[in-house]
Amino acid sequence: MRTCTLLIFVFTMMTSALLAQQPRKCGTAEVLDKKLKGSAKLQLAYTELENQLQLKQQQRVLNKSFLREPTVTIPVVVHVVLPNPSVVTDAQILSQIEQLNKDYSATNTDITKVPGVWQGIIGNAGLQFCLAQRTPSGDPTTGITRTVTSASGFDITNSASRVKHNNTGGKDAWDTNKYLNIWVCALNDNYLGVATPPGPAFPASEQGVVVLYTGFGNTGAARAPYNLGRTATHEIGHFFNLRHIWGDDNGACTVDDGVNDTPLQGAENYNCPTFPLTDNCTTTAPGVMFMNYMDYVYDACMYLFTAGQVDRMRSALDVSRASLKTSDGCQPVVLEPNDASISAITQPVGDVCNPAQTPIVTLLNKGSLPLTKVTIKYKIDNGNVISYNWTGNLATMATASVNLAAINATGGAHTITVYSELPNGVADQQTGNDTLTKNFTYLAITSYPYTQDFEAGVIPPADWSIINYDNSYTWQLANTGRNSSRSIMMNNYFYAANDQVDDLLSPRFQGNNDDSVLLYFDLAAAVVSPTSTINNLWDTLEVLVTTDCGQTFIPTGYKKWGASLITRPTPFNGNFVPTSNEWRRDTVNLTPFTKNKDFRVVFRSTANYENNIYLDNIHIVQKEVNKNLREKGILLIPNPFQQTFYIVFYQIPEDLETVAVYDVSGRQVTQKSATELVNNKLTFDLVNAPNGVYFVKLFYKNKVKTYKLVKVQ
Repeated sequence: MRTCTLLIFVFTMMTSALLAQQPRKCGTAEVLDKKLKGSAKLQLAYTELENQLQLKQQQRVLNKSFLREPTVTIPVVVHVVLPNPSVVTDAQILSQIEQLNKDYSATNTDITKVPGVWQGIIGNAGLQFCLAQRTPSGDPTTGITRTVTSASGFDITNSASRVKHNNTGGKDAWDTNKYLNIWVCALNDNYLGVATPPGPAFPASEQGVVVLYTGFGNTGAARAPYNLGRTATHEIGHFFNLRHIWGDDNGACTVDDGVNDTPLQGAENYNCPTFPLTDNCTTTAPGVMFMNYMDYVYDACMYLFTAGQVDRMRSALDVSRASLKTSDGCQPVVLEPNDASISAITQPVGDVCNPAQTPIVTLLNKGSLPLTKVTIKYKIDNGNVISYNWTGNLATMATASVNLAAINATGGAHTITVYSELPNGVADQQTGNDTLTKNFTYLAITSYPYTQDFEAGVIPPADWSIINYDNSYTWQLANTGRNSSRSIMMNNYFYAANDQVDDLLSPRFQGNNDDSVLLYFDLAAAVVSPTSTINNLWDTLEVLVTTDCGQTFIPTGYKKWGASLITRPTPFNGNFVPTSNEWRRDTVNLTPFTKNKDFRVVFRSTANYENNIYLDNIHIVQKEVNKNLREKGILLIPNPFQQTFYIVFYQIPEDLETVAVYDVSGRQVTQKSATELVNNKLTFDLVNAPNGVYFVKLFYKNKVKTYKLVKVQ
């Protein structure tokens, strides 16, 4: 423990020294700009949203009653995601909430430092923030979660999306319609924070604010010069649609921040400037408003929002964040004496491969009295209700995992419903939390030959599944195909992220003692970067097989990226939609993975912000092998031959190294490596060789085999 404490101290001291040397960096405008540049549709959506907000602001100015509008309290949940999340204490978090309440009500002690010329336009946002008192499911909470992560830091890509999901080392958001989610973590590349402004660029599950843990609050791990809680003040301003005060136009003086009472400003300001400060956009005193929360100065040198900025934030609250105003997240939970809840269904969920399922549920005592008995009832779809009588001793807010009796399902999609009754033998005093439902799909065996052409327009098709690990872009329907009108695609052109994995899983098949099982599919793909780019991160398509209902995945050997993946030969910096001649057919031999096993085929996309990948006309077929090939293990066909002959193996010999062809004089005519085998076959073209007898030698590690062939006219 002493070593750990020392390391934390040294790391924090190093971080403090680095912060003192680094200017403030906010990733919000950078990330949003990258999103907008790649999508005309998004640009239009944000233009329309801006028009809505401007109209709302005008209405507020005309309707002077807004001066008397009530204070709005925003429920906040703080997710601390660090290798040691205890570094950020409750006291540090509370200090940040306190500072937000001051800054968003213009009661901060340094408000008096605002120059007199701007004292009259100081804005009181009328916003207060509370740590959530209840979880989305209605349980009591401190409004703080702590997650141990193996990530040393998170990139701001996609507004730091990886910190926002359990499966990427972060923490899933609470309902973003009811809570302002703040993730506190380590950020890479010297960023202090990043936020999601209102609008469709970011999914609902990622809405919120991310703040560097050493720039959060004013005590504990907070380090100067960003130790007064102003990074969160700044980023929450973005969350409510404020722009940087200089408009992010690189000093051009052409783009404003959308607020009338802030001076035009050319670029960001750093450190602690001296008032008055002028620049190329505002050349005379009082100059630029560097002490505004939406500039980049040190925490100790920013003091205010303007009235115009408040109008913009409150307009965004009304138009885009209105559900936060009616959230009950700040209301404490009052526990009833007898209240049992089914808080989770662990099994069955997702895809299952066994018709007999043993439901596993989590029983939660939400009553103020100990829970000693309860009746649990459950059913699949509208089937018969089964009862289970549980006994035990659960303290308030304690849980127990309960295995229920097995229940059978037919093939297809189902809903399991579980609910509790009669806690401690009396009527439940809070029935709203008694019932929980989950969807699952029993994957019955699908026979092959099988074809999926996506023409039905349903994604995923019946008995297919999609695993969207980061809840962002994933496999979607495309309105184009190979000689058809539909296919399935990964929109990597707009997927501004690296190494994001999305899986597309086929139906479940039963492999028998088949001679061969082959997968065919049509593919179209493009890249933005030249394929000669060194050390580039490429979009990748891989084909895998699962034989245990998705628990593990087995590589098939098909894995392509860059030049090996693309069907459009030149880089394309646009949203790639393939033409009819930009498709090809690929083949994967599934035989080694499927004999006497039930299996699913998995198409895995790993996105690295290049361009789109399309799949169409997926076929899984069984082929019988020539009887002679099965018995002998190898065939040289045709014999005699005219120009081309083939060596076909029943199974690829692991110890085969090379194959060479010799004429009757012993001269080597041609040679191929075993690595050139394609679908268990080597092809030899002797079109320019004379007719006659030839000898084919197969060189294994410890032996040589010779076969005779004859070339004729």
